[in-house]
Amino acid sequence: MKVENVMITDMDIIDENENLEEVLKNSVEQGKGSFVVAKEGVNVGIVTTWDVLEAIAEGDDLSEVKAWEVMERDLVTIDPSASLKEAAHQMVNHVVWRLLVEKNDEIIGMVSATDIFKAKMSKRY
Repeated sequence: MKVENVMITDMDIIDENENLEEVLKNSVEQGKGSFVVAKEGVNVGIVTTWDVLEAIAEGDDLSEVKAWEVMERDLVTIDPSASLKEAAHQMVNHVVWRLLVEKNDEIIGMVSATDIFKAKMSKRY
């Protein structure tokens, strides 16, 4: 099975200056665990609920912390035609839970470990 068969395409892109209080609110309301971060229309990072959790653990005021301060800047991408095995390999090698799916230098989706697990379970049962 290929990445393109399980990836999500309805990703939310947020501005680098959005605060973590808004990120948390959007995450809870939309049931999403990550957001692509853009600066002047260019994707520059990804912020996840784990980043928000870390800020809470540090005692930070979420309304004061901006996405750019906590986002992961090293975006790990994969081609939509890659296999799920390749995606899992990338995740393990880069110690990430999600990969951005990129085609022709454009982010077109995201695949998470959970997406891979669901695909594997559906093939088994």
